Amino acid sequence: MMGRNLLVGLFAIVAYGASDCLPPPNALASLKDYLAYSADRRGDRPSVELFSFATADGDALFLQHEVPRYFDKTQRFVYVFREGHPLFQTSCPADPKWRECAEKSFRDLMPAAAGDDEARTAGSSCDLSVMIPKWHPSADSPLKRKLASEVLQELMRFGWEHPKEVYVRDFNIHDPDLDFYIIDAEGKENIQGCWFDASRLPHCQWHMYGQSPFESLKREIMDRPYRLVPASGQ
Repeated sequence: MMGRNLLVGLFAIVAYGASDCLPPPNALASLKDYLAYSADRRGDRPSVELFSFATADGDALFLQHEVPRYFDKTQRFVYVFREGHPLFQTSCPADPKWRECAEKSFRDLMPAAAGDDEARTAGSSCDLSVMIPKWHPSADSPLKRKLASEVLQELMRFGWEHPKEVYVRDFNIHDPDLDFYIIDAEGKENIQGCWFDASRLPHCQWHMYGQSPFESLKREIMDRPYRLVPASGQ
């Protein structure tokens, strides 16, 4: 098929297919932010990834053609974007019904975002070649400091009252996840995770890390620390 060259931001995208099969800019930006963060956590360099893109009643659906080395080869990662909500990730069989699978997963796991409508119209799909940018932390700014203050207050309300020290792994305001290293009032070390959304309050949905080694998590945070407590000047 003939290709259409587009330039979105600073990154080239090649779209194949009908002219109405193009991702909304906000959806594409959200996908790039998520993939840049994920690549950085794996230690990967910037790369080009191939996706199939489709719409379903305004939602942007992205099926990733490549899969991780040890991932089930019959499955593919799918990302669902709806305006006003964080990017949603699931996995679906690598077959023509991937859009229906993505919609069902989205509705099952995010019912408040899915709404009450039963029938959803899936549009045509096309292929996109997406340049994943290099991740970098957001520069210090009033907005970043405001977000840092707000997540600290949320952390303290969650149960970490009167901490001696709190560090968050330095972050980009579009990151989907934040990692905190905490020394509590008794001097005990702790790690806390936050599924993060800068656009919504509260910003954090709290989580732990399963069997991940404590020292490894601590090292990742303290290799790139952003201090929350004590505050600057204290």
